[in-house]
Amino acid sequence: MQISAAVRRASVLSAADPGHIRLRSAAATTFSLLLAIVAMLAFTRAAGQPVTVAMLGAVVAMQSSAAVKDRDQRSRNITTVLLFFPAVGAMALAALLTPHGKIVDVGFIAVLFAAVWVRRYGPRGNALGMVAFISYFFVMFLRTPVHQIPVLAVAVAVGIISSLLVHVLLFPERPRVEARRLLSALRSASISTLDVATRRGQVTIEVVRYQLDQLGETALLIDDWLDRHEAAKSLSVTSKDLALRVFEAQIMLEQAVSWLWWLDQDEPWPDGLVDAVAALRICLDNNPTDDQLRQARRLGAAAADKADLSTSAGVATVTAYRAMQAHLAIHHITTNARGISDDDIAADGADADDEQQEAPTGLNPSTKAAIQVAVATSAATVLGNLISPDRGYWAVLTAFLVFTGVTTRGEILSRAGHRIVGTIAGVVAGVLLAAEIGRHPAIQIVVLVVCVFFAFYLVSVAYFWLTFFVTVLLAMLYGLLGNFSVQVLEVRIAETAVGSLVGIASAYFVFSTRTRDTFAEKVTEYLDRMERVIDTAVTAVLTVGDADDLVADTRRMDNSLKEAITAGKPLQMGPVSELRHGVRRLLRGLQVANRSAHALARAGVTASHRDAAADAADAADALHQAAARACDAIARVRKLIAGEDVVVDKRSEAAVFDVGLPEMRPGPVRASIRALNMLDRALTEVTTRV
Repeated sequence: MQISAAVRRASVLSAADPGHIRLRSAAATTFSLLLAIVAMLAFTRAAGQPVTVAMLGAVVAMQSSAAVKDRDQRSRNITTVLLFFPAVGAMALAALLTPHGKIVDVGFIAVLFAAVWVRRYGPRGNALGMVAFISYFFVMFLRTPVHQIPVLAVAVAVGIISSLLVHVLLFPERPRVEARRLLSALRSASISTLDVATRRGQVTIEVVRYQLDQLGETALLIDDWLDRHEAAKSLSVTSKDLALRVFEAQIMLEQAVSWLWWLDQDEPWPDGLVDAVAALRICLDNNPTDDQLRQARRLGAAAADKADLSTSAGVATVTAYRAMQAHLAIHHITTNARGISDDDIAADGADADDEQQEAPTGLNPSTKAAIQVAVATSAATVLGNLISPDRGYWAVLTAFLVFTGVTTRGEILSRAGHRIVGTIAGVVAGVLLAAEIGRHPAIQIVVLVVCVFFAFYLVSVAYFWLTFFVTVLLAMLYGLLGNFSVQVLEVRIAETAVGSLVGIASAYFVFSTRTRDTFAEKVTEYLDRMERVIDTAVTAVLTVGDADDLVADTRRMDNSLKEAITAGKPLQMGPVSELRHGVRRLLRGLQVANRSAHALARAGVTASHRDAAADAADAADALHQAAARACDAIARVRKLIAGEDVVVDKRSEAAVFDVGLPEMRPGPVRASIRALNMLDRALTEVTTRV
C-alpha cells in the first residue's frame, strides 16, 4: 500500500502536465508579468507617475496571458490586441462613476454581469469580459480621476504588448515541438502504466486504473493538438493517420497491461513474453537508436510468431508485440518529421466531419450565470461593506469568481470551499513568510513572482492552489507597500467567507442547476456516444471499409466520459456517503466499460485493414447478439440514471465472457465479440452494485 501511494504521489505533477503544457503557460504568464513590471517601472519613473500605474500594467499583462485561450496563435494574438478596448472603456466608466458614491458599485455589478454574459461568445468573449472586470475594479479601488485615464491606458497597452511579446517571441507556438513533446508524454505514460502492471504484488488495481486514466488523458491531449494543427505540416503523416496510430498505441497498451496484470503471479513468464515486453520497453524509450529499434522489431516478431494464443501468456505476448509495433510507427513519425505535400493535406481534410452542435433552448446559460452573478455580487456588496467598508470588494470578487468556469450548484459549492480553505491556508502562510522575510523588498518580489508562477501552474490541479498562492501574493504585496497587517488578512478571510456563502446561495436559489441533473445528462450523452461506437465498430467488422469515423467516434466518446467524470466530482464530495460511493462505483464502471469499447473499436480498425468478410459472414449473428446484449446493458444504465427500477438477468461469468467464442478462430470478429461481452459485463456490474 505504501508503494501504491508513493507511485500515485510521485506522478501527480508530471502526469497532470503531459507535454509540459501547463508549465509553458505558467512560465509565459510569469514572464509577461515581469516584462510589464520592468517596462512600467521605467515609465513611471520617467513620467513621474505613482507605482500603482505600474501595478495596472502588470495585472493586465498577467490577465491577458492567462485569460486568452483561443485555439490557434493567430486568434490568440487578435484577442490579445482587442483587450485594449474593453479595458479602457471599463476604466473610463469607473473613473466617471467614482465621484458619485455608491453608483460606482452599481456600475461594478453591471460590468460583472456583462463579463459573464459575453462568455456565450467563447474564449474571446470570456477574455474580453475578464480584462474589463479587472480594469474597472482597479480604477474603482484606487479612485482614479478621469484625467489619469490616458496614463492608465498606456499601462494597459504596455501590459498587452508585454504579453504579446512573450507569447510571440519567447514562447511562440511550435506545433512540431509540441507534437513531439506530447508523443514523448504518451510514451512516458505508457511506460509508467506498463511498470505498475508488472508489479501486481506491490501495487493495487487502483494504481493501474489511475495510470490507465493518465494514459487516456495524454491521448486526448494529442487529439486536441490535432484539432488545432495539421499534422502533415509538422510531421511525416496526415492528421488522420496520426490519430489512428496514437489510437492504436493507446488501445494495444491498455490491452497488454490488462493481460499482464491478470497473469498468474506464481508462474514465471515464458521467454516469448519476456522478449515481447522487452521489445515494447525499447520502443517506449524516448531516444532509442536505430539498432535498438531493429532489435525490438526482431525480438517482438519472433516472440509473437511462437506465441500460443490458447494461453493468457500467449495473448499477452501478441498484444505487447502489437503495442510495440504501434509505438515503433510513432517513432518513425517523429524522427522523419519533414512534412508532406499540400495535396495530402487537402485529401486528409476533405472528409473532415465537424459535428453540428445543437442550439441551446430557453434562456442562454451565460445569461443565467450573469443574473446569478449580479444577484450574488449585489448581496456581497452590502454584506461585505458591513464587515469592512474599505475591504468589501473582497466579498464581491469572491462572489464573482466562484462562478468562473462552473455552472452547477455542486461545482459552485466545491469552488467556494476551495476558495475559503485556500484563503485561510494562504493567510497562515503569508503571515509566517512576512514574519520570516521582514522588510526585504528583493526577497518579497521574488516570493511574489514565485506565487504567480505556482498559482497558474497548479490551478488546473485544484482551485485551492490558485487561491492559496494569490493570498500569499497579497501578503507580500501589502508588505512591499508598507500596509501589511494580520488584521487585514483576517478581514480577507471574513470577506471571502461572506462572498462564498452569497455565491452558494445565489447558485441554489437563482436559476438553480442541480448537479445530479447535469451529471445524469452527461452520463446519458456518454452512453449515446458508446452506442454509436458499437454501431460503427460492428459495421466496420462486418463491412470492410474506412475506419476514420470509428477513431473519431471513439475520441468523442472519450471526451464525453471526461465531461461525465468532471460533472460527477462534486457528488463524490457530498455529505451522503451512499451517494458518494454510488457515483464513484458508477464512474469506475463506466471507465472499465470504456476500455472495453476501445478494444471493440480497435477490432473494427483491424478489420478495415484486412479482408475479414468471410469470417464476418459466418459470425454475423453472434456479433449482432453480443452487440444487442451490450446495448441492453447500456439501456439498463440509462434507467438507473433516470431513477427507474432495473432488473438484471443472472448469468454465469462464462456466459458473459465467452458467448460464441470457443468455435471461432482469432481475428477481428472474435476480438469484437469478446470486447462486447466484457463491456456487457462491466455495465452489468454497474447496475447491480450502484
